Amino acid sequence: MSEEGHSENIQELNKDFLIQYRVHFGRNVKTKFSEKFIYGVHPKGFYLIDVDKTIERLRAAAKLLSRYEPEDVLIHSARDFSYKGLEELGRLTGFKVKTGRFLPGTLTNYMLENHVDSMILLVIDHTFDRQAVDEAVKMRIPVISFVDTNSDGAYVDLAIPGNNKGKYSIAALLWSLGVVYLREKGVLREDEVLDKSVQDFMVAPENVPTG
Repeated sequence: MSEEGHSENIQELNKDFLIQYRVHFGRNVKTKFSEKFIYGVHPKGFYLIDVDKTIERLRAAAKLLSRYEPEDVLIHSARDFSYKGLEELGRLTGFKVKTGRFLPGTLTNYMLENHVDSMILLVIDHTFDRQAVDEAVKMRIPVISFVDTNSDGAYVDLAIPGNNKGKYSIAALLWSLGVVYLREKGVLREDEVLDKSVQDFMVAPENVPTG
């Protein structure tokens, strides 16, 4: 799809929007934990995520996050595709952002210069971002994580199903979370979306593939 194809009427949070960015594309492995989020199998053999449940969980996450002061929320991932989206989400919401390697002791060692005080943690992938999750568990900090069909859900308090490995889907998920959170906080009306596009949440703005 060309850049012109991304008009404002496409940048709306709904089922078609998430499918456009392949949020429903899972892996060719499913776990017992992820079964409740799967609605079918793609002809190429990978599982398909029910994006109605993605939207439902995004709204639940927004409600939970809205109970905290923005500076008490930490969002993190070491995944390369996520850093721009996390930084953009942080700017829009006031959440603290940690990208790249999560240094041991960031949440648990108050003596470290890089220590972060947080009351809730959001990660892109609880398995990939294991260091942060392990420290949150030790500190009894709730964990929100996007989960794919191969996720086991370990130590996740609120799971948001979606493709948490793809460049386009990660950007769309973070954009969507920004929308529902700012609506929950009353910054956006229910019929409003961000004045930022999904491409603004991508590491390098590119056209969404159609194949």
